[in-house]
Amino acid sequence: MKKKNKVCYNTLMKQLNNMDSQICKLKEQIQQLKSRFVANTEEEVCQDEIDADRAALEAINDICLESLLDIEPKGEA
Repeated sequence: MKKKNKVCYNTLMKQLNNMDSQICKLKEQIQQLKSRFVANTEEEVCQDEIDADRAALEAINDICLESLLDIEPKGEA
């Protein structure tokens, strides 16, 4: 019985590590998007455009995080 628990634990840890690496990649991509928005401040941009870009960025962020939570566990974990 202990061996089965160890296998379940190892599977769970692999899935958590995989999710952690995906979250880190998403965080990097979101940071790159944010830096691109900030880098384009040299030209004049109206506040409505800035607000729309922020809303789009937040929506992308929410969608990415929700998709990670929707991943079905594999194995017996």
